[in-house]
Amino acid sequence: MEGKKGYLYDLEKLITVRLMQEDTETVYSLLKTERDPIFAMGILPYYAMFVQSCQEYMGEIFLEEVYAKKIKNTRNFLKAYGDGFGKSKKRVESIDENQNEQYRERLNFDFMKNWNIHMNLGTYWTEDKHIIGNTQMIADFLEVRDVFNTENKEIYRKLGEQIGSFVVSLKEGFPQSICLPEINRPNTGKEIKYFYDLNTNNVDKLFRNNSQKSLNLFFLNITCNLNFIKYVLRPLLDVDNKWLFRVEYIVTYYAYRSIQRLKNYCENNTDLCIGLEEFTDMLESGRGLFQSKFRNCMMHYGIENQGVISIEYIEKPFYGIVETCYNGKDYNYFLEELRNISEKILMVLEDRFDAEGITLEHL
Repeated sequence: MEGKKGYLYDLEKLITVRLMQEDTETVYSLLKTERDPIFAMGILPYYAMFVQSCQEYMGEIFLEEVYAKKIKNTRNFLKAYGDGFGKSKKRVESIDENQNEQYRERLNFDFMKNWNIHMNLGTYWTEDKHIIGNTQMIADFLEVRDVFNTENKEIYRKLGEQIGSFVVSLKEGFPQSICLPEINRPNTGKEIKYFYDLNTNNVDKLFRNNSQKSLNLFFLNITCNLNFIKYVLRPLLDVDNKWLFRVEYIVTYYAYRSIQRLKNYCENNTDLCIGLEEFTDMLESGRGLFQSKFRNCMMHYGIENQGVISIEYIEKPFYGIVETCYNGKDYNYFLEELRNISEKILMVLEDRFDAEGITLEHL
């Protein structure tokens, strides 16, 4: 029995190393080919998740202290709306107030500053009008307190340099005896070409419902996160890419959890009364997908002694972790369920925005 346990532990350790190596190759491939500045900002939380998870597993910080802290905080943004909606509401209100004040103060004449003629939110879009990012959310996870600080460019150039150096060092550090994973890329060189600017203090045609500003921004940010994966990252990687699967799961989980928390808030508070009936089916269908043991090994490396590896499933995609955690459920069926839930969330959220009613501009 002890010998069997020891063998399984060694196997789990080997699979952990292999997962890290495969993800390293994926991130390295993206770093080499993707130069679009909007992509570079939008992908940062997922690069941060990779770097932070690797450092946690290895038990050592390899980045300079100030950038190590930024990486950790940027990774934590993935969980930003997973707490109670009250906290999420304060968060989006705070960043909106900060951005509004900065852009308002750029107006040349004081008497104009209360006219709301300035723009305080920039949104980024695909050619077929799917929103994939916005400036307030980016400023939030990059911890940009002063948009007009001339040092920002150098700070984030250095952060990118630190991430790149870490990935290259990790790539070169794997034993040469381990066969190099092959990363298939159906597309490269993604470009994000369109934007739309607005002032969040005004009624804007982008928002169909006359909802609270904080709720509009909350829904907008969740939509951006899901759409970035669907329309930007997913086309760049094969459907069986393990890092893509990891990222999709985490983003979908926190979108799901955010809606759960909003529903709980609405049931227990009277300041926000909106119909959430359209989310009921989605919340119910996702109930069994987000168990903590599986979620933990998606967010972190280190599957040793976690009970997620079974010898009988080892040849399955993702090393049978899905089958082990979900009583034999097939990986591909699980992925289909995951994407179906993501689609259900997006269907409801995107219906709150009138993409056809706005005119996009070319970056």
